[in-house]
Amino acid sequence: MYPTAAPYFVFLVAVCLVYWAVCRIRAARLAVLLVASLFFIAKFGLGCLLLVPVAATLDFFFGRGMGRSESATMRRVLLTCSLVLNVGLMVAAKGFGAKLGWLFTFSLSYYCFQQLSYTIDIFRRDAEPEANFLNYVSAATFFPSLTAGPINRLPDLIDKLKKPFSLDDTRSARALLLIASGLIKKLLIAQFLADNLVNSFLDTPKLYSGFEVLVADWGYAFQLYYDFSGYTDIAMGSALLLGIPVPENFHRPYSSANIAEFWRKWHITFSQWLRDYVYFSLPSERRVAAAKFTNPVITMLLGGLWHGFGWTFLIWGAMHGVALSATRAWQDWRKKLGKTPTAFGRYVAVFFTFQFVCAAWVFFRADSASDALDVFSRIGSMTFSVEHISLAIVLYLAAAVLLHIAPESWFDEAVALFSRTPFILQGAAIAGVVLVLQTLAGKGAAPFAYSKF
Repeated sequence: MYPTAAPYFVFLVAVCLVYWAVCRIRAARLAVLLVASLFFIAKFGLGCLLLVPVAATLDFFFGRGMGRSESATMRRVLLTCSLVLNVGLMVAAKGFGAKLGWLFTFSLSYYCFQQLSYTIDIFRRDAEPEANFLNYVSAATFFPSLTAGPINRLPDLIDKLKKPFSLDDTRSARALLLIASGLIKKLLIAQFLADNLVNSFLDTPKLYSGFEVLVADWGYAFQLYYDFSGYTDIAMGSALLLGIPVPENFHRPYSSANIAEFWRKWHITFSQWLRDYVYFSLPSERRVAAAKFTNPVITMLLGGLWHGFGWTFLIWGAMHGVALSATRAWQDWRKKLGKTPTAFGRYVAVFFTFQFVCAAWVFFRADSASDALDVFSRIGSMTFSVEHISLAIVLYLAAAVLLHIAPESWFDEAVALFSRTPFILQGAAIAGVVLVLQTLAGKGAAPFAYSKF
């Protein structure tokens, strides 16, 4: 049940109506949320309906055990059990997902990262274990962000579920506009770029000029952004209709002037997770002098392997890791010289950062290193032709760029205006958007790109 499909919105409306009807009784609304989440999981397959609740229950008891134990050894044993469970699930899903398709019917990575944040925080004594199983399991199986993020910190999500339900006119308007924004991003922009530019040009680069392949690589950058941020918008909107804000996951990443800034704006919850639970777990600069430069590489290599066990993802991670270290060295050098960036210098830096990110995306998308090198070879041929670049492609790319750099205040102003409309009309307008976009999508949209990770 993908969030761009009509059945998802029928499901969401039904859940919201029941949830709102019992919203004053916390136990009742959490029970409704839990049943809805289990139903959502069941639509992907009965294997996951068994797997996720069992795994969540085990982590609940691991957390409770760490909270009660004063023994450092026992706490480490329980944390190790949680690590083995969740890392094992991710490895099994990626390594044996094809053979065990009945069991791993959707990516468990986002769920596992969420669970690990819970048990690691308890181990570090940064959070207390949740005593109420209903509070805990409702958060652990929270359906809007279960399959492709954003990655919630489970203690934070549990705290949000405990608070009284709140959904005013502004929140409801923001929620519905986020859903509409997500649909437009996915079904109009990302889908068009994939079908009319990216797939054909990058799958068979030798059939096109070097410039056309370069344009397709730029197009893939925006396809991936609008695909993933579109899902995030729908997840954020769905959660907000239930009175539960979830973290932002994107913040105009292609306006970044360096790779460190890019990772503060791209897949924010994932990069924060890597920072807090991988980077900070490595030897510090005080213990290892070179850690300042080696830790980013190690962290991003692991981030690459999370996307898949292959050379292309490893190379992608290595590129970003080396770039992060190089950025740190460059910034240290400029700081020693007392140099400050200029406005023109920032524009130049944004341009070259975008080109680097696009070069890394070539490996990220390719099925093999050989395929990636074919793309680079064609771009490097320096051949120029725009025979296959239609006016529609130019207009969609221009729209993608303009929407990406549009001031955030525009969305806030739209929310303020939309919030003055009666809620019934708001819902009717969004329903109309869903139907129109589904019609324009024709044969239907492909699954979200990041849902497989």
